[in-house]
Amino acid sequence: MVDDEDIAQFLPSDSPLVRQSEAVRLQAAKGRVRAEKIDSIIKANIIQAVTMGLIPVPLLDVLALTHIQFKMLDELVKLYDIRYTKIERSVVRAFILGSLPVATVTGLSSVLKVMPGVGSFIGGASVSVSAGALTYATGKVFARHFELGGTLDDFNLEKANRQFRQEFRHGKQVAQELVTTQALTFTAEFKEDA
Repeated sequence: MVDDEDIAQFLPSDSPLVRQSEAVRLQAAKGRVRAEKIDSIIKANIIQAVTMGLIPVPLLDVLALTHIQFKMLDELVKLYDIRYTKIERSVVRAFILGSLPVATVTGLSSVLKVMPGVGSFIGGASVSVSAGALTYATGKVFARHFELGGTLDDFNLEKANRQFRQEFRHGKQVAQELVTTQALTFTAEFKEDA
């Protein structure tokens, strides 16, 4: 099989075909770098959201989650160099707060923390996974929209909510894996220190 580099060696370096090939290769490399940055932003915020679930004060964790999600979206907006006005911020707010059924489950799990012992443990674990899934889904929905050339001006809440529900299901798996990985890492470090 012959690839671009094999063909390019037979063409003059200033050939339009060579320049076009280089431009495509450069775009692909930029796309990979941006995809890695997006994944890094989302993962870092999932970890913060999962950790936030361990806050023992009911409902303070939900407030912290909202802050984490706004911070993540600020990072994504900067990465895509999208302007972010007060009006557009209200679209983001409507999306984040509009995920009410999911946020309600997170809020109810947060309230479980009031129960001493088992309630605190179950509530914390449940909030951690839900918070991670919410953050994952929110990040993926906005990143996909921005990647397709969208801005906050043309953000469609209805379409985004459908995508959000799909991403939330996958996000629960991602968050659970992160919780498990973090717990195993913590346990291993604890054993080393003992």
